[in-house]
Amino acid sequence: MNDDLENYFYNNEDPDLDLLKDEEREYIRKQSMENTYTLIVNNYDFEVFPDRLFWLLTDFDEITVFDVLMEYFIEEEEYEKCAVLVQMKERHKRWDESRAAKRGKFTYKLDINLGEGDEEDSPLY
Repeated sequence: MNDDLENYFYNNEDPDLDLLKDEEREYIRKQSMENTYTLIVNNYDFEVFPDRLFWLLTDFDEITVFDVLMEYFIEEEEYEKCAVLVQMKERHKRWDESRAAKRGKFTYKLDINLGEGDEEDSPLY
């Protein structure tokens, strides 16, 4: 696991990051992983965090964040969380594929009753 903290901060070039002790870096890493997991399993509802400030992973797309979290939880031997992440990742991939397949297509047809009159007068014909 890469511990350079590049994915834990909004601005990873902040010189103050060099002042962090190893224990603080590990705490931030752990909190980022745990909080990101909590956020994902709670359908990205930020209300699960009572405090306004909390650590999250940054700079990951929707799919790779699952891989990063799974790698961390395997390392921590938290296999139940890994199982949840595997299921969520597969569901997310299916949803993305379904969304991509529907892009640009009508998914339903409106049946508009224009009242009395000829169909030739309808703007739909």
